[in-house]
Amino acid sequence: MKQFIYGLMLAFCVTTVAQEVCRPPLVTFGVHREELEDGWLYTTGGMVNETRMMELDYLDNRRIDQFEFISEGWVDFTTISEVDRRIKYRHDVPIKFGEYTVHQDTLEYEVCASDGFVVFYCEKSVVSGETERIEWSYTVEVQPFGDLNGDGCINGYDLGLMFSEWGMLESPADFNNDGDVDPQDLGILLINWNDC
Repeated sequence: MKQFIYGLMLAFCVTTVAQEVCRPPLVTFGVHREELEDGWLYTTGGMVNETRMMELDYLDNRRIDQFEFISEGWVDFTTISEVDRRIKYRHDVPIKFGEYTVHQDTLEYEVCASDGFVVFYCEKSVVSGETERIEWSYTVEVQPFGDLNGDGCINGYDLGLMFSEWGMLESPADFNNDGDVDPQDLGILLINWNDC
């Protein structure tokens, strides 16, 4: 049964690619990630070009909690050209598909959660030769889609309920709100699978 479920997940994951509604991607650069003993992920990285330098350091719990995503850290922006620069940073993290509530400690940065991703974005004007730091601490509460019978799990019972709603309009199993229960909704349920 488990192999059947994973097979379905692979078949439908392609149809549930997130529609990015948050800030668009920026130029990427390499980072180093290390999983800590408690399951948290520690990320460091940086980049340098002819006009600017960026260094980042943050922690998040993406691998250990499916109901609350937590991230805290900092990014340093340095202008190394003779002209003042506006420097931007963005990263995204996959989370469970669901309904999201974002809590952040300041409005100095943006957090957007949509379609299975949380997107962090910040920018800062930096005087030539200076360094500016933006620190963040935010959480995203996630109510994952898929628990159709309300037992706190997303498993075969919910899959059966979904198939009974297949093709129906205005159904609670229409997780992406496109008007009917279809393969995209099945993909979301399988990605969020949590057999208690």
